[in-house]
Amino acid sequence: MTRGRSDALAKGENVMSQSAYRGNLARIATGAALAALLSVPGIALGQSLKEQIVGAWQQVSIYNEEGGVKKHVYGDKPVGLTVFDRSGYYISYLSKPDLLKFGEKNRQKGTDAEYRAVMQGMIAGFGTYTVEGDTVSIKWVASSYPNRAGTTEKRTYKIAGDELTAVNPTASSGGTSYSKLVRVK
Repeated sequence: MTRGRSDALAKGENVMSQSAYRGNLARIATGAALAALLSVPGIALGQSLKEQIVGAWQQVSIYNEEGGVKKHVYGDKPVGLTVFDRSGYYISYLSKPDLLKFGEKNRQKGTDAEYRAVMQGMIAGFGTYTVEGDTVSIKWVASSYPNRAGTTEKRTYKIAGDELTAVNPTASSGGTSYSKLVRVK
């Protein structure tokens, strides 16, 4: 042992070899890199659906199936956004991309045909959600389809990377809906 090092040990000072110092530094750097990687949205190493689902999701496609017949109620390129927040709130909007505009500049003065087209071409609502396994239960507070308010719907969700697929056996337009959404970045 060198004299300087033995003097430091005698004084109770912490003496670390350069190789031990580099080893600790490498472990700290690796830990920091792993923490940064896991904080990136869409990286779901071992995360549950409850952890992965939090965020904003853009609708890519949706179709309904009833009696073996497929219907694209919202067209081939639907416009939609769904948000699951950390505190358990859910909000969604979904419509046809070419939703009819009213003739008047006042939504209270639409014609029966305009109201009908809007009601059949969009759906929106909000509430709270819980996750159990791959099932998400949505307790509706309000919806553009008033029959939903105060009810709870169960849907199955799966996430692969930044893609979310959903199956809703109680679609508001009948049958079962099958959706694909992507995480908003």
